[in-house]
Amino acid sequence: QSMSEAVAAELLPAARAAVEAAEEGAGRFRVKAAGGCEGEVAAHEAALEQSRTSISLAEARLDEAEAGLAALREAAEAAAAAAEQEFFEPDADDVLEENFPPGRRRFEPRQLTEAEEAAVSEILQPGNLAEKLFEINNTPITRKDIATLKPLEWLNDEVINCFVELLRQHASEAEQAGEPLPKVHIFSSLFYTKLAESPEYTYANVRRWTRRAKVDLFSRDLVIVPINQGNMHWTLGLINLRQKRFEFIDSMHGSDGGRLAVLRRFLEDEHKDKKCAPLDLSDWQDVIYTIADTPHQTNGFDCGMFMSRAAEHLVRGVMVDFTQDDMPDFRRRMILELAQSRLAH
Repeated sequence: QSMSEAVAAELLPAARAAVEAAEEGAGRFRVKAAGGCEGEVAAHEAALEQSRTSISLAEARLDEAEAGLAALREAAEAAAAAAEQEFFEPDADDVLEENFPPGRRRFEPRQLTEAEEAAVSEILQPGNLAEKLFEINNTPITRKDIATLKPLEWLNDEVINCFVELLRQHASEAEQAGEPLPKVHIFSSLFYTKLAESPEYTYANVRRWTRRAKVDLFSRDLVIVPINQGNMHWTLGLINLRQKRFEFIDSMHGSDGGRLAVLRRFLEDEHKDKKCAPLDLSDWQDVIYTIADTPHQTNGFDCGMFMSRAAEHLVRGVMVDFTQDDMPDFRRRMILELAQSRLAH
């Protein structure tokens, strides 16, 4: 169809020019007809008729091309609609129990290329631990910070919060592009500490956080809260506004220790402060995911990576279904992502 459109578009100007020339010639020779030029006039009128026929053919081919384009557009729109429906309605094998975290599609991260692996290895070379390697949202990442991404190391707050910034960036870009992903807000690791452990629950400590971030939590589908438990263990609290649930993800699958009650109290206070009205949470559920629901950590140092990648999967709207075996690759991938200031695809 696109070739027909091009041919028709090329023929039309020439045919119309021929018609104009023929009409001009016919006019001149009609004037001369009285002087015995009837044959010449007839010839030009025949040429005029032939040009009109050419225009008709070209217009017909153009109509045909436009109809083809319309059909292609309709097919593309139907394919896009089908893809969006597939996002929310997976195959039977992929459907999870109601208790699982948001996310219905499986996510298979691609392998890093040889060049990317070489770049990561170069970043991990020994050097001045105070050296700034890169910066994300005005937060410097030093060689000491990157060293926490080596095997057997605990991730520090700087690495986790810079990764949180990449998650925010990804979520924002996806929302602006109209992608069918959950609308997410993710707090930094300092939020829960300020809210609940300074030294006790104090809403006033975080009252301005959402205003500064220019976000209305009640317009989100999911609020993600990284939690550093006693500087010893990373877990994840979720406020699932879409499904009216407070959720807790722990790679060691322990108790929430009252943290869901803290998030429930925070949401009530936030609604009262920002909406000037009480919020009825009587029909909201508390969900603590078990070893059957979410990935399980089998060592004592990967909790920060489990927490970070669980948050990433939630932001991407995919299943939280990775394993302990993925951790070495996840660590190297995070180094690349921090170096490039964006999530790898």
